[in-house]
Amino acid sequence: MRKVSMALTALLVLTGCGQNAGEDGLMDAMAAVSGEGPAAAYFEYGEPAWWRELGVKAGAGEARRWLPAAVSGLGDLAPAAAALPEATGMTPEAGTRAISIGVPPRQAFRFDGDVDSDAVREKLAARGAKPREMGGHEGLSFFPGDEIDLSRALVPGVTNQLNQVVVTDSLVAAASTPELLTDVLGGETALADKPAYAAVAACLGDVAAATIMAPSPAGGTVTLYGVGLRRPADLNDRPVNVICVLPATSAAADVERALTTRLVPTGSMSNGGTYGKHAQEIAHDRVSSDDHTVLRAVLTLNSTTNVMFANQMLVRGDLQTLATS
Repeated sequence: MRKVSMALTALLVLTGCGQNAGEDGLMDAMAAVSGEGPAAAYFEYGEPAWWRELGVKAGAGEARRWLPAAVSGLGDLAPAAAALPEATGMTPEAGTRAISIGVPPRQAFRFDGDVDSDAVREKLAARGAKPREMGGHEGLSFFPGDEIDLSRALVPGVTNQLNQVVVTDSLVAAASTPELLTDVLGGETALADKPAYAAVAACLGDVAAATIMAPSPAGGTVTLYGVGLRRPADLNDRPVNVICVLPATSAAADVERALTTRLVPTGSMSNGGTYGKHAQEIAHDRVSSDDHTVLRAVLTLNSTTNVMFANQMLVRGDLQTLATS
Protein backbone atom coordinates (compact mmCIF):
# COMPACT_ATOMS: atom_id res chain seq x y z
CA MET A 1 0.00 0.00 0.00
CA ARG A 2 2.81 2.42 0.85
CA LYS A 3 4.50 1.79 -2.50
CA VAL A 4 1.33 2.53 -4.44
CA SER A 5 0.57 5.67 -2.42
CA MET A 6 4.08 7.07 -2.92
CA ALA A 7 3.88 6.47 -6.67
CA LEU A 8 0.49 8.14 -6.84
CA THR A 9 1.68 11.13 -4.83
CA ALA A 10 4.57 11.59 -7.25
CA LEU A 11 2.22 11.39 -10.21
CA LEU A 12 -0.07 14.08 -8.79
CA VAL A 13 2.84 16.40 -8.12
CA LEU A 14 4.04 15.99 -11.69
CA THR A 15 0.61 16.64 -13.13
CA GLY A 16 -0.02 19.68 -10.94
CA CYS A 17 -2.94 18.24 -9.00
CA GLY A 18 -3.64 19.87 -5.66
CA GLN A 19 -4.76 17.02 -3.42
CA ASN A 20 -3.15 13.63 -2.98
CA ALA A 21 -5.51 10.72 -3.54
CA GLY A 22 -4.11 9.16 -0.36
CA GLU A 23 -5.22 12.24 1.58
CA ASP A 24 -8.98 12.07 1.97
CA GLY A 25 -9.25 11.23 -1.72
CA LEU A 26 -10.05 8.33 -4.01
CA MET A 27 -7.26 6.02 -2.84
CA ASP A 28 -8.10 6.71 0.80
CA ALA A 29 -11.72 5.73 0.11
CA MET A 30 -10.60 2.56 -1.67
CA ALA A 31 -8.52 1.68 1.39
CA ALA A 32 -11.66 1.81 3.54
CA VAL A 33 -13.56 -1.03 1.82
CA SER A 34 -12.88 -4.71 1.25
CA GLY A 35 -11.27 -5.62 -2.05
CA GLU A 36 -12.60 -9.18 -1.97
CA GLY A 37 -16.29 -8.38 -2.08
CA PRO A 38 -18.64 -6.42 -4.35
CA ALA A 39 -16.32 -3.39 -4.54
CA ALA A 40 -14.19 -5.35 -7.01
CA ALA A 41 -17.15 -5.32 -9.41
CA TYR A 42 -18.19 -1.70 -8.89
CA PHE A 43 -16.84 1.16 -6.78
CA GLU A 44 -18.35 4.64 -6.82
CA TYR A 45 -16.91 7.61 -4.96
CA GLY A 46 -17.93 11.19 -4.30
CA GLU A 47 -16.98 14.17 -2.15
CA PRO A 48 -20.08 16.02 -0.95
CA ALA A 49 -17.86 18.25 1.21
CA TRP A 50 -16.00 19.54 -1.86
CA TRP A 51 -19.17 20.44 -3.73
CA ARG A 52 -20.73 21.92 -0.62
CA GLU A 53 -17.76 24.24 -0.12
CA LEU A 54 -18.00 25.37 -3.75
CA GLY A 55 -21.65 26.27 -3.22
CA VAL A 56 -23.11 23.55 -5.41
CA LYS A 57 -25.74 22.65 -2.82
CA ALA A 58 -27.63 25.83 -3.61
CA GLY A 59 -28.03 24.76 -7.22
CA ALA A 60 -28.27 28.30 -8.56
CA GLY A 61 -26.37 29.91 -11.43
CA GLU A 62 -23.11 28.17 -12.29
CA ALA A 63 -23.59 25.82 -9.33
CA ARG A 64 -26.52 24.12 -11.05
CA ARG A 65 -24.27 22.63 -13.70
CA TRP A 66 -22.26 20.69 -11.11
CA LEU A 67 -25.24 19.15 -9.30
CA PRO A 68 -24.88 15.70 -10.97
CA ALA A 69 -21.41 15.39 -9.42
CA ALA A 70 -22.67 16.26 -5.93
CA VAL A 71 -24.51 12.91 -5.63
CA SER A 72 -21.64 10.77 -6.88
CA GLY A 73 -20.94 7.96 -4.44
CA LEU A 74 -24.59 7.47 -3.50
CA GLY A 75 -25.20 4.71 -6.05
CA ASP A 76 -28.89 3.93 -6.49
CA LEU A 77 -29.68 5.92 -3.33
CA ALA A 78 -28.97 9.13 -5.27
CA PRO A 79 -32.62 9.70 -6.33
CA ALA A 80 -33.65 9.42 -2.67
CA ALA A 81 -30.94 11.70 -1.28
CA ALA A 82 -33.25 14.64 -0.56
CA ALA A 83 -35.69 12.48 1.41
CA LEU A 84 -33.14 10.53 3.46
CA PRO A 85 -32.53 13.09 6.25
CA GLU A 86 -36.17 13.37 7.31
CA ALA A 87 -36.91 9.67 6.94
CA THR A 88 -33.72 8.16 8.34
CA GLY A 89 -31.56 10.88 9.89
CA MET A 90 -28.88 10.12 7.26
CA THR A 91 -27.57 13.24 5.54
CA PRO A 92 -25.05 12.22 2.85
CA GLU A 93 -24.72 15.77 1.51
CA ALA A 94 -23.39 16.90 4.89
CA GLY A 95 -20.59 14.33 4.90
CA THR A 96 -17.02 14.43 3.68
CA ARG A 97 -17.24 11.48 1.29
CA ALA A 98 -19.77 8.99 -0.07
CA ILE A 99 -19.02 5.46 -1.24
CA SER A 100 -21.16 2.78 -2.85
CA ILE A 101 -19.94 -0.66 -3.80
CA GLY A 102 -21.39 -3.53 -5.78
CA VAL A 103 -23.94 -3.95 -8.53
CA PRO A 104 -27.64 -3.85 -7.56
CA PRO A 105 -29.10 -5.72 -5.80
CA ARG A 106 -25.73 -6.58 -4.17
CA GLN A 107 -24.89 -3.03 -3.22
CA ALA A 108 -23.69 -1.35 -0.01
CA PHE A 109 -23.24 2.28 0.97
CA ARG A 110 -21.03 4.32 3.26
CA PHE A 111 -21.15 7.99 4.21
CA ASP A 112 -18.23 9.40 6.23
CA GLY A 113 -18.17 12.66 8.18
CA ASP A 114 -19.91 14.19 11.17
CA VAL A 115 -23.01 12.10 11.87
CA ASP A 116 -25.87 12.68 14.27
CA SER A 117 -25.85 9.02 15.27
CA ASP A 118 -28.62 9.43 17.86
CA ALA A 119 -30.96 10.89 15.24
CA VAL A 120 -30.28 8.01 12.84
CA ARG A 121 -30.87 5.38 15.53
CA GLU A 122 -34.05 7.06 16.76
CA LYS A 123 -35.58 7.43 13.31
CA LEU A 124 -34.73 3.87 12.24
CA ALA A 125 -35.95 2.40 15.52
CA ALA A 126 -39.21 4.33 15.19
CA ARG A 127 -39.71 2.66 11.82
CA GLY A 128 -39.14 -0.82 13.22
CA ALA A 129 -35.40 -1.48 13.05
CA LYS A 130 -34.04 -3.68 15.85
CA PRO A 131 -30.56 -3.82 17.44
CA ARG A 132 -28.40 -6.53 15.91
CA GLU A 133 -24.74 -7.52 15.67
CA MET A 134 -23.49 -7.81 12.10
CA GLY A 135 -19.97 -9.05 11.42
CA GLY A 136 -18.74 -7.85 14.77
CA HIS A 137 -20.44 -4.46 14.41
CA GLU A 138 -23.37 -3.30 16.53
CA GLY A 139 -26.12 -1.92 14.35
CA LEU A 140 -29.80 -1.82 13.48
CA SER A 141 -31.61 -4.24 11.23
CA PHE A 142 -35.05 -4.42 9.66
CA PHE A 143 -34.54 -7.99 8.46
CA PRO A 144 -31.83 -10.60 9.02
CA GLY A 145 -31.29 -10.93 5.27
CA ASP A 146 -32.19 -9.13 2.05
CA GLU A 147 -35.97 -9.32 2.43
CA ILE A 148 -38.12 -6.58 0.95
CA ASP A 149 -41.20 -5.24 2.71
CA LEU A 150 -42.97 -2.85 0.37
CA SER A 151 -45.37 -1.86 3.13
CA ARG A 152 -42.46 -0.23 4.96
CA ALA A 153 -41.29 2.26 2.35
CA LEU A 154 -38.69 4.35 4.16
CA VAL A 155 -38.16 6.52 1.10
CA PRO A 156 -39.69 6.27 -2.39
CA GLY A 157 -37.44 4.06 -4.50
CA VAL A 158 -35.67 2.51 -1.52
CA THR A 159 -36.56 -1.14 -0.96
CA ASN A 160 -34.00 -3.21 0.95
CA GLN A 161 -30.88 -1.05 0.61
CA LEU A 162 -31.16 0.00 4.26
CA ASN A 163 -32.04 -3.36 5.81
CA GLN A 164 -28.80 -3.38 7.81
CA VAL A 165 -27.28 -0.19 9.22
CA VAL A 166 -24.21 0.56 11.32
CA VAL A 167 -23.92 4.13 12.56
CA THR A 168 -21.26 5.93 14.61
CA ASP A 169 -20.47 9.60 15.13
CA SER A 170 -18.23 9.50 12.03
CA LEU A 171 -19.96 7.20 9.54
CA VAL A 172 -23.13 5.50 8.39
CA ALA A 173 -22.95 2.19 6.54
CA ALA A 174 -25.96 0.41 5.04
CA ALA A 175 -26.66 -2.67 2.94
CA SER A 176 -29.29 -5.29 2.20
CA THR A 177 -27.37 -8.08 3.98
CA PRO A 178 -24.88 -8.29 6.86
CA GLU A 179 -22.21 -9.68 4.51
CA LEU A 180 -22.40 -6.68 2.20
CA LEU A 181 -22.38 -4.35 5.18
CA THR A 182 -19.15 -5.92 6.41
CA ASP A 183 -17.56 -5.43 2.97
CA VAL A 184 -18.20 -1.69 2.91
CA LEU A 185 -16.70 -1.35 6.39
CA GLY A 186 -13.39 -2.88 5.34
CA GLY A 187 -11.62 -6.22 5.24
CA GLU A 188 -8.28 -8.00 5.40
CA THR A 189 -7.51 -6.91 1.84
CA ALA A 190 -8.58 -3.40 0.86
CA LEU A 191 -9.52 -2.43 -2.68
CA ALA A 192 -6.58 0.00 -2.67
CA ASP A 193 -4.21 -2.92 -2.05
CA LYS A 194 -5.11 -4.59 -5.34
CA PRO A 195 -2.54 -3.41 -7.93
CA ALA A 196 -4.94 -3.21 -10.87
CA TYR A 197 -7.39 -1.00 -8.98
CA ALA A 198 -4.59 1.15 -7.56
CA ALA A 199 -3.27 1.62 -11.10
CA VAL A 200 -6.66 2.86 -12.32
CA ALA A 201 -6.89 5.23 -9.34
CA ALA A 202 -3.42 6.56 -10.18
CA CYS A 203 -4.60 7.14 -13.74
CA LEU A 204 -7.70 9.04 -12.59
CA GLY A 205 -5.64 11.29 -10.32
CA ASP A 206 -7.18 14.13 -8.35
CA VAL A 207 -10.92 13.58 -8.82
CA ALA A 208 -13.91 14.57 -6.71
CA ALA A 209 -16.20 12.00 -8.35
CA ALA A 210 -15.22 8.62 -9.75
CA THR A 211 -16.40 5.15 -10.70
CA ILE A 212 -14.24 2.05 -11.19
CA MET A 213 -15.96 -0.95 -12.72
CA ALA A 214 -14.98 -4.42 -13.89
CA PRO A 215 -16.47 -5.68 -17.14
CA SER A 216 -19.06 -8.42 -16.96
CA PRO A 217 -18.37 -11.12 -17.87
CA ALA A 218 -14.68 -10.94 -16.99
CA GLY A 219 -11.91 -12.35 -19.13
CA GLY A 220 -12.25 -10.12 -22.19
CA THR A 221 -9.92 -7.52 -23.66
CA VAL A 222 -10.42 -5.03 -20.81
CA THR A 223 -9.70 -5.68 -17.13
CA LEU A 224 -11.06 -2.47 -15.57
CA TYR A 225 -12.75 0.79 -16.51
CA GLY A 226 -12.44 4.00 -14.54
CA VAL A 227 -14.06 7.39 -15.06
CA GLY A 228 -13.76 10.55 -13.01
CA LEU A 229 -14.36 14.28 -12.77
CA ARG A 230 -11.28 16.29 -11.90
CA ARG A 231 -11.62 18.63 -8.95
CA PRO A 232 -12.52 22.12 -10.23
CA ALA A 233 -10.94 25.15 -8.58
CA ASP A 234 -14.18 27.09 -8.86
CA LEU A 235 -17.61 26.88 -10.45
CA ASN A 236 -16.46 28.72 -13.59
CA ASP A 237 -13.86 26.08 -14.47
CA ARG A 238 -14.40 24.00 -17.57
CA PRO A 239 -15.20 20.45 -16.40
CA VAL A 240 -12.50 17.89 -17.13
CA ASN A 241 -13.41 14.22 -17.36
CA VAL A 242 -10.85 11.43 -17.16
CA ILE A 243 -11.36 8.00 -18.71
CA CYS A 244 -8.99 5.20 -17.73
CA VAL A 245 -9.01 1.77 -19.34
CA LEU A 246 -6.82 -1.07 -18.11
CA PRO A 247 -6.56 -3.54 -20.99
CA ALA A 248 -5.67 -7.19 -20.78
CA THR A 249 -1.98 -7.50 -21.62
CA SER A 250 -2.63 -9.53 -24.76
CA ALA A 251 -5.10 -6.94 -26.09
CA ALA A 252 -3.34 -3.71 -25.07
CA ALA A 253 -2.39 -2.63 -28.59
CA ASP A 254 -5.89 -3.25 -29.99
CA VAL A 255 -7.64 -1.44 -27.13
CA GLU A 256 -5.28 1.52 -27.39
CA ARG A 257 -5.82 1.73 -31.13
CA ALA A 258 -9.59 1.68 -30.63
CA LEU A 259 -9.53 4.45 -28.03
CA THR A 260 -7.09 6.75 -29.78
CA THR A 261 -8.80 6.51 -33.16
CA ARG A 262 -12.43 6.51 -32.02
CA LEU A 263 -12.47 8.69 -28.90
CA VAL A 264 -11.52 11.88 -30.75
CA PRO A 265 -13.52 15.05 -31.48
CA THR A 266 -14.39 13.81 -34.98
CA GLY A 267 -15.27 10.32 -33.76
CA SER A 268 -18.84 9.14 -34.18
CA MET A 269 -21.03 8.44 -31.16
CA SER A 270 -23.69 5.75 -30.98
CA ASN A 271 -26.45 8.40 -31.11
CA GLY A 272 -25.19 9.76 -34.42
CA GLY A 273 -23.32 12.82 -33.14
CA THR A 274 -19.60 13.28 -32.65
CA TYR A 275 -17.53 13.49 -29.48
CA GLY A 276 -16.52 17.01 -30.45
CA LYS A 277 -20.05 18.16 -29.68
CA HIS A 278 -19.27 17.43 -26.03
CA ALA A 279 -15.49 17.77 -25.83
CA GLN A 280 -13.48 19.65 -28.44
CA GLU A 281 -10.29 18.83 -26.52
CA ILE A 282 -9.47 15.12 -26.03
CA ALA A 283 -5.92 14.07 -25.13
CA HIS A 284 -4.61 10.50 -24.87
CA ASP A 285 -1.69 9.14 -22.89
CA ARG A 286 -0.61 6.20 -20.74
CA VAL A 287 -0.11 5.96 -16.99
CA SER A 288 2.11 3.24 -15.52
CA SER A 289 1.81 1.99 -11.94
CA ASP A 290 3.84 -1.02 -10.80
CA ASP A 291 3.37 -3.61 -13.57
CA HIS A 292 0.20 -2.09 -15.04
CA THR A 293 -0.13 0.40 -17.88
CA VAL A 294 -3.47 2.18 -18.04
CA LEU A 295 -4.75 3.98 -21.14
CA ARG A 296 -6.04 7.45 -20.36
CA ALA A 297 -8.20 9.95 -22.21
CA VAL A 298 -8.68 13.46 -20.79
CA LEU A 299 -11.77 15.27 -22.05
CA THR A 300 -12.17 19.02 -21.54
CA LEU A 301 -15.92 19.41 -21.80
CA ASN A 302 -17.87 22.03 -23.67
CA SER A 303 -20.11 24.53 -21.90
CA THR A 304 -23.38 22.62 -22.35
CA THR A 305 -22.18 19.08 -21.69
CA ASN A 306 -23.15 17.19 -18.54
CA VAL A 307 -20.18 17.33 -16.13
CA MET A 308 -20.54 13.56 -15.64
CA PHE A 309 -20.32 12.84 -19.37
CA ALA A 310 -17.70 10.08 -19.01
CA ASN A 311 -19.76 8.44 -16.30
CA GLN A 312 -22.75 8.48 -18.62
CA MET A 313 -20.64 6.75 -21.27
CA LEU A 314 -19.75 4.02 -18.78
CA VAL A 315 -23.30 3.51 -17.49
CA ARG A 316 -24.78 3.35 -20.99
CA GLY A 317 -22.14 0.88 -22.18
CA ASP A 318 -20.81 3.34 -24.80
CA LEU A 319 -17.30 3.25 -23.36
CA GLN A 320 -17.23 -0.54 -23.35
CA THR A 321 -18.35 -0.66 -26.97
CA LEU A 322 -15.83 1.99 -27.94
CA ALA A 323 -12.91 0.16 -26.35
CA THR A 324 -13.69 -3.40 -27.37
CA SER A 325 -15.60 -3.55 -30.65
